[in-house]
Amino acid sequence: MRKFKVAITIRSFGLNIYEKNEFAEKFEILYRNTTGRRLSERELSQVLRGVEGVIAGTEPFTKEVIESLSDLKVISRVGVGVDSIDLETARKYGIKIMNTPEAPVQAVAEHTLALILDLLKHIATYNQKMRAKDYSIEPGQILSGKQIGIVGLGRIGYRVAMLLAAFGCKINYYDPWVKIRVPDEWQSDSTLDQLLMKSDIVSLHLPPQENGKPLLDEISLKLIKKGAIIINTARGSLIDEESLCKALLSGQIGGAGLDVFSVDPYTGPLLKYPQVIATPHVASNTLESRNQMEIEAVHNLITAIKEEP
Repeated sequence: MRKFKVAITIRSFGLNIYEKNEFAEKFEILYRNTTGRRLSERELSQVLRGVEGVIAGTEPFTKEVIESLSDLKVISRVGVGVDSIDLETARKYGIKIMNTPEAPVQAVAEHTLALILDLLKHIATYNQKMRAKDYSIEPGQILSGKQIGIVGLGRIGYRVAMLLAAFGCKINYYDPWVKIRVPDEWQSDSTLDQLLMKSDIVSLHLPPQENGKPLLDEISLKLIKKGAIIINTARGSLIDEESLCKALLSGQIGGAGLDVFSVDPYTGPLLKYPQVIATPHVASNTLESRNQMEIEAVHNLITAIKEEP
């Protein structure tokens, strides 16, 4: 039986756990990303020549990249989002797109909660101050009783809401396409503006908008409840970063916990604000969830190959 030719383009992948099992039996690895960074479009087009299946991260599988890879049949994504892939072009050429939607849910939800608690309790700030022998203090806030606005009540948004409800928070959500049953005490808002105007904490859990424009722009940030906290562990394009800087400077926004940005790695002006807690797109990067995502990605690839004629 011939081996299926594959590549691993994601910047980190625990291949050692698969080398002696079904992965090694079925696949010949033509390329593995050892650069420690996300590959560019040009690099993808070069290293994936002759490849039939890819285990991918958030690399840009654009129209140009896909059209340059005549042998490609499957992209198995380690993670949830597929917005880095031109789905229309993939469908045109019959390329299967698979992802791992369940594995990162708990990790991202916990990371969201950690960002919220850090902002309310000033933990990172105190840590820095004490190391600089600065023992000045400022009052924190209690999470219990806060009005939470969840934007996007999918798997992760729902899990975040459950965690926050356990802290005694009041849950509001905005999601016109919600398909799951929610607890009776959670309140649905008919518009995003309605949610923004009353929420103490707004947490984003949705894919990028189709037009790529920010969900929270200058206008919506002016509508938000003064002093509110914004959390984004979803996609950087959901927030207009320049407008967020202005809102932080004016005090309209009290703080922001951000795991995603417009570019990766991010070195922009938001890092200058002490009321911003920033992490480098690592919300799902726990040992447990990462391992599960990789296992699911491999199983997805194996399943796709079995379906090939």
